[in-house]
Amino acid sequence: MSVGEIPSWSSPASESIGLFYRQLQPIEIYVEDSNSEAFYLELINRIIGKKGKIRKVFPLHGRSHVIRFCESYNHNYPALFLIDGDLDLISGVREVGKQNLHQLRAYCIENYLFCLSAVTELVVEASGRIERENAISAKEWAEFLVPIEVNLRELFVIFAAAKVCKPELKTVRHGLTSIITQRSRKSGATLDVDKINALILSIAQSCIADIGEERWRQIVTEIGELSKDLLAVDMVSGKNFLIPLLDLYLKSRGCGNTSSESLMFRLAKHCSLERLQDLKDSLYIVLRGGRFTSQ
Repeated sequence: MSVGEIPSWSSPASESIGLFYRQLQPIEIYVEDSNSEAFYLELINRIIGKKGKIRKVFPLHGRSHVIRFCESYNHNYPALFLIDGDLDLISGVREVGKQNLHQLRAYCIENYLFCLSAVTELVVEASGRIERENAISAKEWAEFLVPIEVNLRELFVIFAAAKVCKPELKTVRHGLTSIITQRSRKSGATLDVDKINALILSIAQSCIADIGEERWRQIVTEIGELSKDLLAVDMVSGKNFLIPLLDLYLKSRGCGNTSSESLMFRLAKHCSLERLQDLKDSLYIVLRGGRFTSQ
């Protein structure tokens, strides 16, 4: 464990520790992520509202661990198992037929933190002088989203296609730093279209070497069609791309330096809950003692 890292339980321990919290909260919630409990608690308690207080979320350190525990869970106590959409979201693949497993309709939970409402509050808080209506206009936000909708959407279609034909190939793990350039100290780092195109070409060439150009183009076309109705803010990784990009944007607006953990917690306090209605519905079903099947 590195210095500053929050100690965490192993997956088996996290599965068992839920027993000790059953007198303190109305539901157990198991998630993929590690070291993310603070913002999960803030976000989920906002979603639940007056239906109860969640005091602990249980990270199982990976998607496969959450699915496995979901499949083996045999307690009567209400439990919800939460997994990301990941690149499967883009290619239309879902975990179906599993009891009380909620798969997000976005790449990951961090995508839901990425919104104008939250950014407005953070700009206001950082300034202490700017009124909300003057913090950031809808037009400014729309302009910020353009390269995400155009360039990052295309990049993630390529990532999803690569997962289909060459799963071991590095894609999302390249992260935002691989496609940004700092052109001046004043403007800060911004998306670099040339770097995005170079990464797309590199991945395409690697896949074509394995399956041929015709098959590669077919897969890209199919995934592009499957994902055409998705918003880029849902299909681009929030954790690896959107939140780091937002951090750069906030710094350009004078919001100063902050840790990624602090940023996500503050975003969780202020983000719109509208896009989280599906998760709210699943939570309420389980809180009422009901069950649902993933689809």
